[in-house]
Amino acid sequence: MTTPLLPDEEARRRAATELGTTFLVEAGAGTGKTSVLLQRLLTLVRSGRSPLERVAAITFTERAAAELRVRLRSEIETALAGPLSDEERRNLREARSQLEHAQISTVHAFCAALLRERPVEARVDPAFSVLDQFGANLLRSEAWHEWLAQEMDRPTGRRDAGTPGNAEGLCRRAA
Repeated sequence: MTTPLLPDEEARRRAATELGTTFLVEAGAGTGKTSVLLQRLLTLVRSGRSPLERVAAITFTERAAAELRVRLRSEIETALAGPLSDEERRNLREARSQLEHAQISTVHAFCAALLRERPVEARVDPAFSVLDQFGANLLRSEAWHEWLAQEMDRPTGRRDAGTPGNAEGLCRRAA
Protein backbone atom coordinates (compact mmCIF):
# COMPACT_ATOMS: atom_id res chain seq x y z
CA MET A 1 0.00 0.00 0.00
CA THR A 2 1.47 3.35 -1.00
CA THR A 3 1.00 6.59 0.88
CA PRO A 4 -0.94 9.16 -1.13
CA LEU A 5 1.04 12.22 -2.17
CA LEU A 6 0.31 15.46 -0.39
CA PRO A 7 -1.17 18.26 -2.53
CA ASP A 8 1.97 20.35 -1.95
CA GLU A 9 4.45 17.49 -2.44
CA GLU A 10 6.15 19.17 -5.40
CA ALA A 11 6.63 22.42 -3.44
CA ARG A 12 8.09 20.44 -0.52
CA ARG A 13 10.49 18.61 -2.84
CA ARG A 14 11.62 21.88 -4.43
CA ALA A 15 12.14 23.56 -1.04
CA ALA A 16 14.25 20.61 0.10
CA THR A 17 16.39 20.24 -3.02
CA GLU A 18 16.62 23.50 -4.97
CA LEU A 19 19.46 25.08 -3.01
CA GLY A 20 19.90 27.99 -5.41
CA THR A 21 16.37 29.22 -4.69
CA THR A 22 15.11 30.99 -1.58
CA PHE A 23 11.83 29.68 -0.24
CA LEU A 24 9.38 30.99 2.32
CA VAL A 25 7.60 28.13 4.05
CA GLU A 26 4.41 29.27 5.71
CA ALA A 27 2.02 26.75 7.21
CA GLY A 28 0.15 25.89 10.38
CA ALA A 29 1.44 23.84 13.29
CA GLY A 30 2.08 20.18 12.56
CA THR A 31 2.06 20.48 8.78
CA GLY A 32 5.70 19.58 8.16
CA LYS A 33 7.69 22.85 8.14
CA THR A 34 10.40 21.31 10.31
CA SER A 35 10.57 18.25 8.04
CA VAL A 36 11.07 20.44 4.97
CA LEU A 37 13.79 22.45 6.74
CA LEU A 38 15.45 19.23 7.88
CA GLN A 39 15.49 17.81 4.35
CA ARG A 40 16.93 21.08 3.00
CA LEU A 41 19.70 21.01 5.63
CA LEU A 42 20.53 17.41 4.76
CA THR A 43 20.65 18.20 1.04
CA LEU A 44 22.87 21.19 1.75
CA VAL A 45 25.48 19.37 3.84
CA ARG A 46 25.31 16.09 1.95
CA SER A 47 26.05 17.85 -1.33
CA GLY A 48 29.00 19.72 0.17
CA ARG A 49 27.46 23.04 -0.81
CA SER A 50 28.05 24.33 2.71
CA PRO A 51 29.46 22.98 5.93
CA LEU A 52 26.92 22.88 8.76
CA GLU A 53 28.95 25.38 10.78
CA ARG A 54 28.14 28.06 8.15
CA VAL A 55 24.39 27.48 8.22
CA ALA A 56 21.81 29.24 10.39
CA ALA A 57 18.56 27.36 10.95
CA ILE A 58 16.20 29.67 12.81
CA THR A 59 12.94 28.60 14.48
CA PHE A 60 10.48 30.34 16.77
CA THR A 61 10.58 28.06 19.81
CA GLU A 62 13.27 26.38 21.90
CA ARG A 63 11.34 23.14 21.51
CA ALA A 64 11.43 23.34 17.70
CA ALA A 65 15.16 24.14 17.71
CA ALA A 66 15.92 21.20 20.01
CA GLU A 67 13.74 18.90 17.92
CA LEU A 68 15.47 20.01 14.73
CA ARG A 69 18.92 19.33 16.20
CA VAL A 70 17.90 15.84 17.42
CA ARG A 71 16.19 14.95 14.15
CA LEU A 72 19.13 16.22 12.11
CA ARG A 73 21.52 14.00 14.08
CA SER A 74 19.21 11.02 13.53
CA GLU A 75 18.90 11.71 9.78
CA ILE A 76 22.65 12.08 9.42
CA GLU A 77 23.19 8.74 11.19
CA THR A 78 20.56 7.06 8.99
CA ALA A 79 22.13 8.48 5.83
CA LEU A 80 25.61 7.37 6.92
CA ALA A 81 24.33 3.81 7.33
CA GLY A 82 23.18 3.72 3.70
CA PRO A 83 24.88 3.84 0.32
CA LEU A 84 26.80 7.08 -0.27
CA SER A 85 29.59 8.36 -2.42
CA ASP A 86 32.89 8.99 -0.63
CA GLU A 87 32.28 12.74 -0.86
CA GLU A 88 28.76 12.51 0.60
CA ARG A 89 30.02 10.29 3.44
CA ARG A 90 32.83 12.77 4.20
CA ASN A 91 30.40 15.71 4.13
CA LEU A 92 27.91 14.01 6.44
CA ARG A 93 30.63 12.96 8.90
CA GLU A 94 31.87 16.54 8.97
CA ALA A 95 28.30 17.78 9.56
CA ARG A 96 27.88 15.30 12.42
CA SER A 97 31.05 16.61 14.07
CA GLN A 98 29.82 20.22 13.71
CA LEU A 99 26.30 19.58 14.96
CA GLU A 100 26.84 20.72 18.56
CA HIS A 101 28.23 24.06 17.35
CA ALA A 102 25.69 24.58 14.57
CA GLN A 103 23.53 27.71 14.70
CA ILE A 104 20.22 25.90 15.14
CA SER A 105 18.32 28.20 17.43
CA THR A 106 15.42 30.53 18.04
CA VAL A 107 15.19 34.01 16.59
CA HIS A 108 16.00 35.42 20.04
CA ALA A 109 19.05 33.22 20.53
CA PHE A 110 20.34 33.99 17.04
CA CYS A 111 19.98 37.75 17.57
CA ALA A 112 21.63 37.50 20.99
CA ALA A 113 24.58 35.64 19.43
CA LEU A 114 24.98 38.39 16.83
CA LEU A 115 24.83 41.10 19.51
CA ARG A 116 27.40 39.27 21.66
CA GLU A 117 29.68 39.00 18.65
CA ARG A 118 29.64 42.80 18.13
CA PRO A 119 28.50 44.47 21.38
CA VAL A 120 30.40 47.72 20.81
CA GLU A 121 28.91 48.29 17.36
CA ALA A 122 25.44 47.36 18.66
CA ARG A 123 25.93 49.60 21.72
CA VAL A 124 24.87 46.89 24.16
CA ASP A 125 26.42 45.68 27.38
CA PRO A 126 28.46 42.57 26.48
CA ALA A 127 27.07 40.88 29.61
CA PHE A 128 23.41 41.39 28.60
CA SER A 129 20.92 38.58 28.94
CA VAL A 130 17.75 37.82 27.02
CA LEU A 131 14.62 38.07 29.11
CA ASP A 132 12.60 34.94 29.56
CA GLN A 133 8.85 35.14 28.93
CA PHE A 134 8.10 35.94 32.58
CA GLY A 135 10.64 38.77 32.67
CA ALA A 136 9.42 40.20 29.36
CA ASN A 137 5.80 40.17 30.56
CA LEU A 138 6.81 41.83 33.82
CA LEU A 139 8.77 44.59 32.07
CA ARG A 140 5.96 45.17 29.56
CA SER A 141 3.45 45.48 32.41
CA GLU A 142 5.74 47.86 34.31
CA ALA A 143 6.22 50.04 31.21
CA TRP A 144 2.46 50.10 30.56
CA HIS A 145 1.61 51.11 34.13
CA GLU A 146 4.30 53.79 34.17
CA TRP A 147 3.10 55.23 30.85
CA LEU A 148 -0.51 55.14 32.00
CA ALA A 149 0.34 56.92 35.26
CA GLN A 150 2.24 59.57 33.29
CA GLU A 151 -0.68 60.11 30.94
CA MET A 152 -3.15 60.35 33.83
CA ASP A 153 -1.00 63.07 35.46
CA ARG A 154 -1.10 65.29 32.34
CA PRO A 155 -3.73 68.00 32.12
CA THR A 156 -6.77 67.05 30.02
CA GLY A 157 -6.25 67.86 26.36
CA ARG A 158 -2.48 67.46 26.53
CA ARG A 159 -2.46 63.68 26.43
CA ASP A 160 -0.66 62.24 23.44
CA ALA A 161 -0.08 58.51 23.08
CA GLY A 162 2.89 59.22 20.84
CA THR A 163 4.77 61.37 23.35
CA PRO A 164 7.78 59.53 24.70
CA GLY A 165 8.08 59.47 28.43
CA ASN A 166 9.88 57.44 31.01
CA ALA A 167 8.17 54.33 29.65
CA GLU A 168 10.32 54.72 26.55
CA GLY A 169 13.39 54.18 28.71
CA LEU A 170 11.88 50.99 30.07
CA CYS A 171 11.19 49.74 26.56
CA ARG A 172 14.75 50.55 25.52
CA ARG A 173 16.07 48.63 28.52
CA ALA A 174 13.90 45.69 27.47
CA ALA A 175 15.34 45.79 23.97
